Amino acid sequence: MSEATQTVIDSLSVQIASTKADIDAALIAGNATATLRKRLSTLETDLATAQARHEASHADAHAAAVSAAEDTAISMARSANEHVNSALASMGAELRLDADDQRFLAGARGVTHRQLAVHEIEGKHASAHAKFDAVHEQLAKITAKHAELLAARHAGDQSDKTAAALYAVAQDKAQLESIAGSAPAPVNAVTDRQFLANAIADFSKQRSDAILSLAREDIARVENAYIERVRELDHYARSNRLINGGSVFSVIKLGERLSYLLRTGSIPA
Repeated sequence: MSEATQTVIDSLSVQIASTKADIDAALIAGNATATLRKRLSTLETDLATAQARHEASHADAHAAAVSAAEDTAISMARSANEHVNSALASMGAELRLDADDQRFLAGARGVTHRQLAVHEIEGKHASAHAKFDAVHEQLAKITAKHAELLAARHAGDQSDKTAAALYAVAQDKAQLESIAGSAPAPVNAVTDRQFLANAIADFSKQRSDAILSLAREDIARVENAYIERVRELDHYARSNRLINGGSVFSVIKLGERLSYLLRTGSIPA
């Protein structure tokens, strides 16, 4: 809610409360209340209109924020595709994700929607406390004045004027402290921020897992192609009686590097 809208709603609420008090007083005194009731009806209509305008404005702002979050999620998903493809290219893999591949979109939405929730909570907290800024500012001035008058009394000023001023300032100070103390407690957004951190971590892991999965798939593709080449060679050799009996190793010999990999589980130099 904008400061101007809040000011209008607060002003109307005060006027409504005051008019209701006037109606009560008029009833007790036996005076006519028609004019006051008409004024109350107008004020209540104006308040309802202001609140409806605020709700519509809030709904529009929320819809715009949700739309922006969706655009950001789409952009995040595309960037993730590019990151994965870049990693695959760097290791010589031939597999690639399409630019519009949707596998990261849900995770990206999880991040942007959590960001939106955190922003809304922080915004409500800031809005709720904004109107108390003036209270704290005035309280600081009154507190300073109170301290000044107390110092004067301690210094020997026993005049009625100073005593009256001190009493009045003490009353104002107590009331302002009461108003300041009625400020809403800070919104606890720790849980929402943790949800956001978890969503970001999940999105990052999903991207990393995709790189490993696709790279393994690419290696499996190369392995399958290798096995099929060996199969065709073995069939050709046996069909044409180039070899008689024996295992596939009668046809091929594993290279030193592949033999080392299978024997040790380590990548050869």
